[in-house]
Amino acid sequence: MLDWVNSKISLETLIWLFPITFLLHDFEEIIFVESWFKKNYAKLEPMVPKRMKSVFQDLSETTAARFSIPVFMQFIVYIVASYLAVEQQYYDVFLGLNVLLFLHVFTHLGQSALFRCYALGVGTALLITLPYSLYLFYRLLNEAIIGFDGLIFSLPYGLITILIVWFGHKIAPKILPNI
Repeated sequence: MLDWVNSKISLETLIWLFPITFLLHDFEEIIFVESWFKKNYAKLEPMVPKRMKSVFQDLSETTAARFSIPVFMQFIVYIVASYLAVEQQYYDVFLGLNVLLFLHVFTHLGQSALFRCYALGVGTALLITLPYSLYLFYRLLNEAIIGFDGLIFSLPYGLITILIVWFGHKIAPKILPNI
């Protein structure tokens, strides 16, 4: 089966699928963020660990439009990283962003386990992000483009995502103030 998939999807196409898979996952979060928090906030807030309460509170007050600002910023960086990987064979940033997105799947699973309910984003994390990440890493390793050490050493580049998300959520209320 993998041989058939490998023959149908070029490595370049697979790399360019990264921003698309990211958007598919984040569209779930953008579309449902407001209704999910309205439905679940009161019952889940007592279960949130103390150190995460302020983040949970802030997210519960965000709008879909505000949530889309850090997503847009990430999308631009992911396009640049994909371009560098395809056109320049510079994989470090691309790989770091993908490793972090792969690890992000497990935050959704952890939230579902902690809350004992469907956590926002868990569906597309499991159905899109996880399979894409596993196949991407398989292809890059199988075609000797990277080694396992590349997965580990590229991880600091993934911190770019954390900074973008943090910054995007901080400036979103300034860009889109309450009316």
